[in-house]
Amino acid sequence: MSKKFEESAEFEELPDPVRRALTRGLGLFPMLPLLPGCGAGSDESDQPDQPGQPEPSEDKAQANRLAGASATGVFRHPGLLVTEDDFTRIRAHIKAGKEPWTTWWNTLCADRFSSLDARPFPLPAVYRLDNSKHAMYVDIRRAWYLTLRWKLSDPQDNRYADKAVEFLDAWANTLKEVGTVPPGSTASDDHTFIIMAGIQGHQWAQIGEILRTYKGWAPQSLKRFQQMLLTVFAPISSAMLSKAPIGSHANWDMASLCGALSIGVFCDKPDLYRQACDYFAGNNRGQLMSFGNASLVHGVYFMHPGHLGQWEESGRDQGHSTLGISLGGSLMEMAWNQGDDLYGLHNNRFLAAAEYVARSNLLDENGKTYPMPYVPEHNPTAPHTELWTQVNQGFQHRRNAWEPIYNHYVNRMGLAAPNVARMVAWCEPNYGGNSDDVPYPTLIHRRPAYAGPMKPPSGLTGHLHGGRVLLSWWGSVGATAYAVRRSSRANGSFMHLATVSATELLTFTDTPPDGVWFYQVTAQGPGAPRAGSNVVRVAAPGETWFSLPLNDPSSTGTVGALRTATGTFAAVEGKLLGGATWGEGRRNDKAIVFDGRESGLQLPSGVFRDLDDFTVSMWAFSNPPVPWNTCLLFAGNDAYSFMRITPKAGRGMRFGICGATSPNDENPQVLEAPWFMPIRRWVHVAVTLRGNIGRLYVDGTEVVKSEHMRLSPRHVGDQVTFLGRGWGLPSFNGRIQDFRVYSGALSAAEIAALAR
Repeated sequence: MSKKFEESAEFEELPDPVRRALTRGLGLFPMLPLLPGCGAGSDESDQPDQPGQPEPSEDKAQANRLAGASATGVFRHPGLLVTEDDFTRIRAHIKAGKEPWTTWWNTLCADRFSSLDARPFPLPAVYRLDNSKHAMYVDIRRAWYLTLRWKLSDPQDNRYADKAVEFLDAWANTLKEVGTVPPGSTASDDHTFIIMAGIQGHQWAQIGEILRTYKGWAPQSLKRFQQMLLTVFAPISSAMLSKAPIGSHANWDMASLCGALSIGVFCDKPDLYRQACDYFAGNNRGQLMSFGNASLVHGVYFMHPGHLGQWEESGRDQGHSTLGISLGGSLMEMAWNQGDDLYGLHNNRFLAAAEYVARSNLLDENGKTYPMPYVPEHNPTAPHTELWTQVNQGFQHRRNAWEPIYNHYVNRMGLAAPNVARMVAWCEPNYGGNSDDVPYPTLIHRRPAYAGPMKPPSGLTGHLHGGRVLLSWWGSVGATAYAVRRSSRANGSFMHLATVSATELLTFTDTPPDGVWFYQVTAQGPGAPRAGSNVVRVAAPGETWFSLPLNDPSSTGTVGALRTATGTFAAVEGKLLGGATWGEGRRNDKAIVFDGRESGLQLPSGVFRDLDDFTVSMWAFSNPPVPWNTCLLFAGNDAYSFMRITPKAGRGMRFGICGATSPNDENPQVLEAPWFMPIRRWVHVAVTLRGNIGRLYVDGTEVVKSEHMRLSPRHVGDQVTFLGRGWGLPSFNGRIQDFRVYSGALSAAEIAALAR
């Protein structure tokens, strides 16, 4: 175990998340819903094996679903990359001579790494920057092949299990440390042992999880192997996730996520498993927490039209980008097999990244790379002066990273993933001859092609962007085209707007007349369902989204009205924090008073839900002196992905919006006035965003404009929203009233009217 992480060597069970108390005196954040159970381990019954066989009903599939381990803390074994049901299915395919399972089984049996003549070469310490790592890489590979030989043989040949156990026992009895460089080396310690601890830790756990079903593995030997993983590997991964290092690339976190989650399952440690699930989901569970670049909202930095998700390492190179996809597929499949759906988070946001990375590695009909949309972001490991401005497509990478992703979204769920599908066919021959990926992915992950009825399009989103309605959706297996429709009523009737071919990017931009409009997409092609996608509601050019007067003469008015997805308003209540009180308002009423130290008003998540074009408006009274970087408003996912309004920052009053990828909001997109916020009087402050054009208004007058605002609330999230305070900074010293949010950018005249 690395000495740097000794303090994390012991793991204590985390308390029930429902009873977790918030630290640092910040009140209770809204806890994200626990991840839903998703047919883990038994979903093969949901797929007919022969064309034409009726598909089991969704009610039956739902009835088979259990609560996920993130909620229960109870694990199913074996339940990492391959479950018992999976092995039963694969053995049946091999026995029947079906492809591609039979070919890959024969390849495995002929592979020299699955020989019974092999013997382990354990070491007491393994370092990433010398040859010792290769001893572990090779022994992991041999043990994995031997384990598959045993588990997939019919009848099972226990000689292979005995040989695999020999490898695990040898390393459990010997290994005490993984590091970057051996003692006495003059080489620089670049801490890349963190990556090795995560990747190789998760690979060891895969083998152990399968072999735990072998009765010939002595219980004390199994326990010794678990203890080796808990003391040598797991503390490193857990510590990495605890520190939320936004200055490292996504793959550092992805490796640690796989290590923590897999070891958590194999060693029956719910705290480790839950830490990984929460980190990937960006779920703060009621605590003020930050997450690194593999947390999904950070790793998928920007959502382009057509559900193309820009992956954090895409500006670096495709070898690293595809590694992130490989690790992500492993992570999500393991969680799925424990009943937790990381695949579906944020409207299949990881699939959006996979489609983006896949397309970055493919060539068009002329043998040329596809032009890829890209929003500039910083290289997080540089001194933050290197700004990536495009996808690095200098080398197309054939890493076989795609099997779990393709087989979940396409073959399990019936969603179309055309770029991923092409990568699966291209990369299948590369079955994992490296230390990064779990070998034989086609053998263990491939499922029968989706044979159920065509599903309606799904995941339709509609955003105002540049004053127009931007639509994106997920396609359906078997569809040839999609009809985009619009109505003035939620239940129709719908007018046909356009037909989008299934071979095109699944997006459409509409310029409707002013009003409230409802959109739906339907699939076309043989067997297309009559039902359409979900219906989305969009008001053009915008509407009141959230209103919080904060002017109650009785000093109890922290209740506001938030528009719901159906267009109605719901009452939501803010929470006073840190001694926030009530004082004199603008018009013989009351206003919230912030003390410049710890006070604030916490708002529920959803205030900026899915907004692209938007307007923020408020009245504020600042007392002197005005400290640096206090906030009138802070809204975001965490300390790295947010937007805020500050009365004094840089050279003037400022609005800034920042995604992740580099620390210390190194490259926020800002609107900065030439002077600080006026003091000792009520000031009207407003910010508008229309497309890429942002404007900051003070007292109804535009003071600064930028045409380079690419981020918007829907990209940075709003899990944490405050008035009168920021993230870990002193609160605003003054008063706030009449806070409003609009979908759409109000005009200069409308802003002036609000400022009267």
